[in-house]
Amino acid sequence: MRTRTKVFLGLGITLVVVLIASVVLAYYLITKSFSTTSGSLRLAGLRDGVEVLRDEFGVPSLFAENERDLYFAVGFTQAQDRMWQMEISRRAGMGRLAEILGDRAVKTDRMFRTIGIRRIAAEMAEALHDSVRVLLQAYADGVNAYIEHHRGKYPLEFDLLGIEPEPWTIEHSLLISRLMAWELNYARWVDLIFGLLVERFGEARASEIFPHWHHEAPTIVPDPARRRVAASLRDFVQADVAYRELVGLRSLHAGSNSWVVSGTKSATGKPLLSNDPHLSLTTPARWYDMTLAAPGIEVSGVAIAGGPFIIIGRNRFIAWGLTNGMVDDQDFYVEEVDSLLHPTRYRVDNSWRPIVSQEDTILVKDGKPVIFTIYRTHRGPVVNRFEAAATLYEQPVSMRWVGSEQSNEALAFYLINRAGNWREFTEALRHFAVPAQNFVYADTAGNIGYRLGGKVPLRRSGALPIPHAGLTSQNDWRGFVPHEELPQLYNPPEGFIATANNKITVDGRYYLSQHWEPSWRAMRITELLQSAPRFTLEDFQRIQADVSSPHAREVVPMILAAFEEKPTDDAVVREALVYMRNWDFEMKQDDVATSFFQAFFVRLIHNTLYDELGSSMLGMYETLAAVPMVAITNLLYQGNSAWFDNIDTPEVETRNDIIRMSFAGGIEQLRGMLGGELKEWRWGRLHKVEFQHVFSPNALLRRIFNVGPHEVPGSHSTVWKGDYRLADPFANHVGPSTRRIIDLADANNTRAVTPPGQSGHVFHRNYKDQTSLWLQGGYRTMPMDRYVIERRAWHYLTLLPSQ
Repeated sequence: MRTRTKVFLGLGITLVVVLIASVVLAYYLITKSFSTTSGSLRLAGLRDGVEVLRDEFGVPSLFAENERDLYFAVGFTQAQDRMWQMEISRRAGMGRLAEILGDRAVKTDRMFRTIGIRRIAAEMAEALHDSVRVLLQAYADGVNAYIEHHRGKYPLEFDLLGIEPEPWTIEHSLLISRLMAWELNYARWVDLIFGLLVERFGEARASEIFPHWHHEAPTIVPDPARRRVAASLRDFVQADVAYRELVGLRSLHAGSNSWVVSGTKSATGKPLLSNDPHLSLTTPARWYDMTLAAPGIEVSGVAIAGGPFIIIGRNRFIAWGLTNGMVDDQDFYVEEVDSLLHPTRYRVDNSWRPIVSQEDTILVKDGKPVIFTIYRTHRGPVVNRFEAAATLYEQPVSMRWVGSEQSNEALAFYLINRAGNWREFTEALRHFAVPAQNFVYADTAGNIGYRLGGKVPLRRSGALPIPHAGLTSQNDWRGFVPHEELPQLYNPPEGFIATANNKITVDGRYYLSQHWEPSWRAMRITELLQSAPRFTLEDFQRIQADVSSPHAREVVPMILAAFEEKPTDDAVVREALVYMRNWDFEMKQDDVATSFFQAFFVRLIHNTLYDELGSSMLGMYETLAAVPMVAITNLLYQGNSAWFDNIDTPEVETRNDIIRMSFAGGIEQLRGMLGGELKEWRWGRLHKVEFQHVFSPNALLRRIFNVGPHEVPGSHSTVWKGDYRLADPFANHVGPSTRRIIDLADANNTRAVTPPGQSGHVFHRNYKDQTSLWLQGGYRTMPMDRYVIERRAWHYLTLLPSQ
């Protein structure tokens, strides 16, 4: 063989070997963190064996011989699937993200350390009920068994950041539950932004662009400070925004649907319960599905990764769903202090009280440590001492939040998971504080019910959501509304109960909130539940996927009337108006009129408010996407409000002027975005969802870890909620984080889907396998009977004691 041929042959063989080695290495790096799901494992800490059966979607059903082993196995199993998610969540709550993410996480760390979520969790742990403490410790032991067993084989995110998970504790589970409460807290945003509007425009005019609940809109329970102060809190707001961007939450918007019908309105003769909580769509998924069984406990549903108890689900006797109660559970106080620069005292009722101060240090990856001071009053932390040096010379603003109070949500869900009837269920809610939730209930005996669960502050002062004067204790809370007096319903004559973050009850003895979501979803659900005498599970599936918009149904006639008053010469606008006249108000991916309507409304908000609010304040106002949408809709009904006049022009613009300008402007915007013919301007081309990962800011890693983008239907006003940010139209950031329909006549017929998938391991077959199901309005089933679970099991793992 000639020398040249030998060289080429040798090089070829070498390249093949290198290629094979690279493929093997890449495969190892990708799959090394995939957990053992079949066979058996021996783990220190177990007393008896636990069987873990997983279905084709990776959803586990755990069978144990005692309760402690069951929750040990829950900890181990959750860590197998979601250790990275658990790690990033606890670091966020502890204020330790900068240690792994660097300088971009400092704002977030300062915020959470100032709020004191870590301190709150430690205090809650001290006060835990013994039975719950044992189970939370068992869960922590299970997580730590995973950490020990998988040493060197952690998820890819740990390798990319060069870290390892630290031991898990009871406090970490409590901290994660409080972190979720903070994410769902809407009151602080409303208070701050409304305070800015009141200072600039006065209460009367500001109230015109702050929505009120229309007197004809449905309720759940039927009827029987200063600009300078608010401005000083912008760093606080920006820190919260930074946190959401950092971990892929992206948006403030929230909402949820839940409804239940009694056996008299159900084709099965037993109640049917539906729930789809709306949260920022992230990867890994916001929820963790599982079924648990041991002597004394059989329960199925979703938990939060990092906690052992089922949050939404069913047991053998009852089922329950949750929607955010939107309760006003937070207030700000402008404090008078002895020194603006370094305060040591603050005045209340003509006497001085000491300010508690604490030095803290944030460690920063590839950067210098950040040392700062946290100040606290009896109301809570001072939250306007973040980054801008100028705020040091502003009056301190303290914050009181229900989430800073002692409570025991872990005990509440421990008891709910075991409850057998309405009395036991409602007694469990006595321990639930934050975030206040609408709990919808059904049982196998045929009963349905609703109960607001949470602590609602009692206030002496009015309910105006702006910062209060701290000089007087008259503005302090007087405790909380008694548990027995919180709104509730039990077996109403209508035969159904519906909640969609709508106003809970007509104004009564206690102030609950002004922060309700728009009435559109509640209106549509109520309309559908009144449309037939009985419903099947398939009917509930269709309702969850409903994309008819009551909002568009209200507003489109106003658009058409404006152009009838003064026709347009623009041929493209005239063609678009033909679509609007023939529209059925269904916001589907393939619909064109939806694109026109959404572009119109975004322009309408801008054209109505920009001239008076300016870019900075309008940007803050638009973070409350539902608020401007409802407010502008209310103005449309009022007619020629002064808000419609553009103060920068000599003419006085009317409502119809702004409508015509906004519709034409929306068409022009779509022309620039989509081009081509109007018939090609499908809503799905604009409205796409991408499940965000923490690594999203990195363009390369985004393509690896994110799921999507995918076209989706819906909008802010549809049952299938498809929120987008007004500042970033029209990407869908918030939607159904899980869909669940529970049949109280059949324990094996719960239908569910939780996108994007059960596994948190990128490249795992269960990382995004529920996405297509979710996009198509499909479901999988979650049985409870063991023989059915065994018949469907794809994987069978036995966890055994080490000896």
